[in-house]
Amino acid sequence: MAVTITPTPASGSVVATKTAVRFDISGGDPNDEASFDAGAYPTSPEFRYVLTMVEGGTEYGRSQVFGVTPDGAFQFNNYIFPHDGTWTCQLYDVTEGFTAVTSAATVVVTA
Repeated sequence: MAVTITPTPASGSVVATKTAVRFDISGGDPNDEASFDAGAYPTSPEFRYVLTMVEGGTEYGRSQVFGVTPDGAFQFNNYIFPHDGTWTCQLYDVTEGFTAVTSAATVVVTA
């Protein structure tokens, strides 16, 4: 399943320092089935993720570290972009390192 990041309100409708944006994540893998161990509990370790907000090559914000629901969903609420610009919102697997797991969502923020 492909991972998607959907901002609400949509890109272009966000006003810097005023609009609270919700990010809906879907399609994330909840567990690392490649590391299955019948003798361990849980039998498959949970993937851990973080969502970053980057503009002009600088990271200005990130979500808390989180796991997704069994159906691969997570919701990050109320991010307020600090200034206008074209932002890249990228999901990373932080279970063992810092690996991008999907194409980034682009959010255009107006002044």
